[in-house]
Amino acid sequence: MTSIGGLDVAYGARMQVVRTNVMCLALADTGLANATTVPKFILNTYKEALKGTVIEPDFLYIYEISEINVSSGYTTAAVMDGLFNQDNSGDGTADTTALEVNGVLRDIRQTPLAVNSAFADTTAAHAAFSAATPLHTYDNINGNLALESVLSLSAFALDDTAADQAATGVFSDNASADTNAMAGLFPQAIQGLAFKDVYDNATASTGGNLDAGSKNTGMHKGPFTVDLTTALQQLETGPAIATGAAAATVDAFTASTSFGTIAAAITGDAGIISMTSFAKVV
Repeated sequence: MTSIGGLDVAYGARMQVVRTNVMCLALADTGLANATTVPKFILNTYKEALKGTVIEPDFLYIYEISEINVSSGYTTAAVMDGLFNQDNSGDGTADTTALEVNGVLRDIRQTPLAVNSAFADTTAAHAAFSAATPLHTYDNINGNLALESVLSLSAFALDDTAADQAATGVFSDNASADTNAMAGLFPQAIQGLAFKDVYDNATASTGGNLDAGSKNTGMHKGPFTVDLTTALQQLETGPAIATGAAAATVDAFTASTSFGTIAAAITGDAGIISMTSFAKVV
């Protein structure tokens, strides 16, 4: 996360202009097995290589090609458990399931505005490759940065030593099977989905319970995460991301694998989504 600027007024409001960069890597087959090491290697390599630039990635999201928000990018549920489940009490049982671990993102539908800016209070189930990954419910997510407005949104593909913006779509294909990702590369779509969650929580029995006559009792604040599926859809529709990398190739990356080697291996299989937003420090 890059804090581009801040706003402090006499009434004590604390507002930040925040840039959130998400590197997305599509896999073509089987899913990632070395989940506790390889994603960290990839993200750290790109962060170090692009350090201090406007495109330095904050997060890495690994998923199955053409299955943007309905499929795990990992071989088994146990592999995801090992990466995202947190045993905070040290009793050998998971207490929570992280939204992200050191920038490795669990699901692009629940992307925090910054690393360590949002967290879940409960555990959530995981799934094997090609199976749907359950999300946390809105009322179980808290954080220290809450979205106020999405100011801009962009995306581009990573083609080895070059970036491809021309192949990034602007409008998604209406024939897409993913009805949640048909809105185009627009900040209004991201903001609208986030604000929808706020209203849905206000009326839910687990939230404000307004529909049952409550007067805002227990209503959850936020939103602390955003759903970036509409942006990722454009990278595939373009098609800037077309085939997906071979899982065996990605699984073989180590801490000593160079940026050049990784970039060549995932050319046309990855991209970066960049969102600039106005956020409140909670």
